[in-house]
Amino acid sequence: MLYNIITAVCFVLLVLQFFIFFGSIIFNKRKQKIAFFRDFKKGRVIFIYLTAIPLYWAGYVRAGLDYLRAFFSSISTVINLVVLKYETEGINKLMAENDFYFWTVYFCFLMVTVNAVFLTLSLTAQRLWCALGKLGLSLSKKEKIYIFGKNPGNEAIYTSDKDKRKKAIIDEFTPEEQERLYMERIFFISTGSPIRLVKKLVESAKKSKKENIFIINTGDEEKNIKLCTTIVDQIKKAPAALKKSLFLTTKVFVFGDPTYQAIYEDLVARGFGCLHYVNKYQKMAMDFIDRYPLSLFLNKDQIDFSTSLVKPKININMLLIGFGHTNRQIFLTSVANNQFITRGAEYPESKKVNYHIFDKEKTRNDKNLNHTYYRYEQEFKDVHEDDYLPLPALPAEEIHNERDINSAYFYDEIREIVTKNPLDANFAVIAFGTDLENLDMAHKLIEKRKEWGVDNLNIFVRVSIWHKEQTVLEDEKTHFICNEKDTVYDIEKILSGKILKMAKLRNEIYDLEYEITKNPKIATDEKKLLEIRAESNENWHKSKSQMERDSSLYCCLSLRSKLNMMGLDYRPVTNKGGISEEKFKEIYAGKDLPVTDRYSYDIDGKKIVHYDINFKPSRRRNMAVQEHQRWNSFMISRGVVPSAKKQILEEQTMKSNGEIEYSNGKNYSVRRHGNLTTFKGLEQFRRLVAARDKVSEEKRDVIKYDYQILDDAHWLLTSCGYEIFELEKED
Repeated sequence: MLYNIITAVCFVLLVLQFFIFFGSIIFNKRKQKIAFFRDFKKGRVIFIYLTAIPLYWAGYVRAGLDYLRAFFSSISTVINLVVLKYETEGINKLMAENDFYFWTVYFCFLMVTVNAVFLTLSLTAQRLWCALGKLGLSLSKKEKIYIFGKNPGNEAIYTSDKDKRKKAIIDEFTPEEQERLYMERIFFISTGSPIRLVKKLVESAKKSKKENIFIINTGDEEKNIKLCTTIVDQIKKAPAALKKSLFLTTKVFVFGDPTYQAIYEDLVARGFGCLHYVNKYQKMAMDFIDRYPLSLFLNKDQIDFSTSLVKPKININMLLIGFGHTNRQIFLTSVANNQFITRGAEYPESKKVNYHIFDKEKTRNDKNLNHTYYRYEQEFKDVHEDDYLPLPALPAEEIHNERDINSAYFYDEIREIVTKNPLDANFAVIAFGTDLENLDMAHKLIEKRKEWGVDNLNIFVRVSIWHKEQTVLEDEKTHFICNEKDTVYDIEKILSGKILKMAKLRNEIYDLEYEITKNPKIATDEKKLLEIRAESNENWHKSKSQMERDSSLYCCLSLRSKLNMMGLDYRPVTNKGGISEEKFKEIYAGKDLPVTDRYSYDIDGKKIVHYDINFKPSRRRNMAVQEHQRWNSFMISRGVVPSAKKQILEEQTMKSNGEIEYSNGKNYSVRRHGNLTTFKGLEQFRRLVAARDKVSEEKRDVIKYDYQILDDAHWLLTSCGYEIFELEKED
C-alpha cells in the first residue's frame, strides 16, 4: 500500500511537470519559451530530480534496505541520474512486482532525458542562432540593413522593417545584452572592431545589385564620423563606373547631433550620393508642422477663407516653453513654413507669427542660430539698400523671455499674451524637460487656461514615448508631438517619407517638363524620357546640395498650410472621395486659371502651364506671394543672404559641361541668392537680367516658380495617393 501511495504521488508530480513543460512550449510566445528553457540551464527544474528520490527510496526499501540507508542510496543514485546514468539494479524487485511503479520509473527517466536535451539546447541555441544568422546575412541575396550602435532607437528601426530584409545591429554587447536581444529575436553582431567590419560590408555592398542600407547611430559623434569617413574612403576605391551608380544600391543614413551639422553635411557632400544626414530634431519638427500646421486651427474670425488673408488686428502667437534642441528646431521649421499674409497696398503683406521664447538661458546665444537664422539680421543692418533689390522683412517676431518656469512671473507673462485679444490664435509648445515634466506643465497650463477663461490656447507637448498620463489630456486641446519611435526611428520614413516622395516626384517631373518644352519630340521618346528621369534622380542625390533638397522638401511640407488657408486639406484616398481638379482650381484660382491649353501633351498626367508676366490680382496671386515669402523665410533660416545687384548682373559660374553662364546671384557655396527679395523685387530682378541678356522679360521671369506648388497641387497629391477635401466650415 505504501509503495503505491509513493508511486502515485511521484507520478502525479511528474505528469504535472510534463504538462507545465509542453504547455509552455505550445502556449507561450518566443520570449517566454526561451525564458522557460533558460530555467533548465539555471537548474530550476531540480524538481524532477527531487521527485526521483522518493521513487528510488521505495524501490530500495522493498529490496531490503533500512529506511536511512535507502534514503542516502537514493540521493547517490539521483546524482548519477543527473549525468544520465539510468540505474535500475537496486529497484528491480519492486519494478517486477508493480507495473505502475515500473512505468513511473521510466516516465521519470523520460523527463530526465527531456531535461538533458533542453539543457543542451539552452546552452547552444543562442550560439547556433548567431552562427546561422551570420551565415544567412553573408549568403543572402536580399536587401540588407546594417545598424551600427546599441540603443532603443536602433532597436525600433530594426523592428519597424516590414519587408523582412536581412539585418543586424552591430556593436559590442555584454552577455546580458546578447541574451536579451536573442530573446527579442533581434539579430546582432557583437564586435569591438566596427571599422574593420564596415570596410568588409561596404566591399560586399559594392558587388550587390540589391539595396544595402547602413544606419550609423552610435550615440558617439566621433564614432559616427569615423564610420562615415571609412565608408566614404571605401566608396572612393570603387571603379568610376560603379562609383557613379553606387548611390542607387548603397545608402548610408547617419544620425548626428545638430551641434555638428556642418561636419555631417560636409561628409554628405563628399559621399557620392550615398550618404544622408538625419537630424532627428528636424524630422520631429517636420512631422509636427505636417500634422499640426497653425493654419489648421484658424477660424473664420481670424482668416478670410475667400482670399486666404489673415484679418486685421489678429495676432498669431507661439509660446515656446524651453529652447533646447527640440524647440529650437521647431522654431526654425515653423518660421520656414508657418507664413501668413494680410492685406497690403499693392501685394499682400506679411502677417508675422509672434514667437515668445521662454528659457532660463540666453536663447540668442547659439552658434548654429548665429550661423544660420541670425546671419541676415546681423549682416544687413547697415548695408546701402540702393545696392540691393528691395530687402525682405525678417520672417518672424521674436520676444525672448529669460525666465525660469519656477519664476513667480512665468504664468503672469503667459496670461498677458493669451488674454490680450480673444480673437488671437495662441499656441504653446512645451519641450523643456523630461516627458513627465512636460506633461506636468501641460496639466498646469490647462488649469490656468480655465482660470483665465480663455479658449484660444492650443497646447503641444513633447513626449518621446507614450505615457498613461497623456490620456486625460487628449480632449483638452492638447496634442502630443515628437514621439521618436513613430517620427524618427522607422525604416520606411528614413528611406522615403511622404514629403520626400512628393519632393522627388516634383523634381523629376519638372526636369522632364524643362526638357520637353525645349524639344517637344522628346515627349514620345521613351528611352530619352527614362534617361532624363535617371539623370534627375542622380542629380537629386549627387549634385544638389542639402539646402536645395531641403528647399524642395519644405515647399511640399507647406502644402497643408496653403490648403488650410483656402478652407481645404488633404488626406490619404478614402471611399468618400475628394474634390475634382476643376473644383479645386475654381476655389483656388477663380477666374485666374492656370493656362494649360498651349501644349498638346502632359507629363505623367501633369498639365504643362504657360506663364506670362501679367499676374492678375486674385487668390492665386495671393498664394504666390505667400509662397515667395515662405521661400524667403526658409532661405533666411538657413543663413542665406541677398545678393547685391552687381553680383546678380556680373557674377558667373561654370556649368557641369564646362560652359560659363551668369549665376544671377545664386551661389550656395557662400549662401547667397539673387531672388532673396520681396515679391515686387522679383519684378526688378526680371528687368535687370532681361536687359543684361537682351531678351524679353518673360524669358527671365522667376515669379512663375512661386505659382507652381499650388497650380500643380491636385496632380501632385493625387499622384502620391492623396485627395483634397473641403474642411467643415463653422456657421
